[in-house]
Amino acid sequence: MTYRFALAFALAAFGCDSKAKASDPAGRADSKPSKELESCGTSAHCDGDLRCFDHVCKRAARSTVGDYYAALGEAQVSRAPADAITAYATALDQYKTEKIALPADIDCGYGAALARDASNKEHAELGARVLHRCILAVPVGSRERDRALTALAGLAAAGLNPLSLGGSGLADRYMTGTGAPPPPPSALGVTVTATPPAAGKSTQAVVDKLGEPDVKAALVACATTYIANTKKDTLAAIVGVKVSYVPSQYDDEQGYFAVAVDPSTALPAGTPEASADTCVHSVVDPAIKAVTGVHDAGALKLAITIK
Repeated sequence: MTYRFALAFALAAFGCDSKAKASDPAGRADSKPSKELESCGTSAHCDGDLRCFDHVCKRAARSTVGDYYAALGEAQVSRAPADAITAYATALDQYKTEKIALPADIDCGYGAALARDASNKEHAELGARVLHRCILAVPVGSRERDRALTALAGLAAAGLNPLSLGGSGLADRYMTGTGAPPPPPSALGVTVTATPPAAGKSTQAVVDKLGEPDVKAALVACATTYIANTKKDTLAAIVGVKVSYVPSQYDDEQGYFAVAVDPSTALPAGTPEASADTCVHSVVDPAIKAVTGVHDAGALKLAITIK
């Protein structure tokens, strides 16, 4: 038996599949490719023209201008919901103009911005519809789906009917419940207490950051939804902060102080407490990490009370 004949015989005996990819870790040709926003190891694992970025399958066809306006909307959503809605609407128009299919992440962000302006009935209804469309488009367990559900929970006080989300398609109407009128934002105050007390001026800057008007307004928005959903009068949250010195790996350069925030508390999913904790962290985390000039190492527990 010649070597070439023996090799051909061995391949046939072991059922060599010409369709199998070297990138397939299981060596199976019948493994299903990952859809948009599903996990991946390489781009070969993604369906169609999707590409693997940060272990998630995402589309490569994007509008740079549309993405800019979506990023602008994301930056404005906590302090100026109306401006955020305008920015996201511009992003949608740009994608339509360029004839590029709208990515689900932008649609999800648009719905969240609309939901922030729940006092406007038209925005609340449209926000619920867009968020439901987002949930139907993204996979279970994705970050976009979790954020959409949190935003929908914020519409409960405005009259969202949860049963409208149960179908496999969009509902005719969403805001059919009576809801509960939330307390006026002006009636709520924000108190931040550090334990132990901030030891230095730069550490105190971390505490002071949460007292800035835009941060306080966003925290009040979290509390307004929580109070309306639970009929309680106070939202209390604890956020851990650690400031540590990071030495430089080079002898001729100084190190720096890094600010880290403890992750959100693991609370039962779908509860008002979990939604409120997620909301508080979505406001506090970027605010604290944006503080510069910190040069006092230490750990703090920030007790945030909104009532």
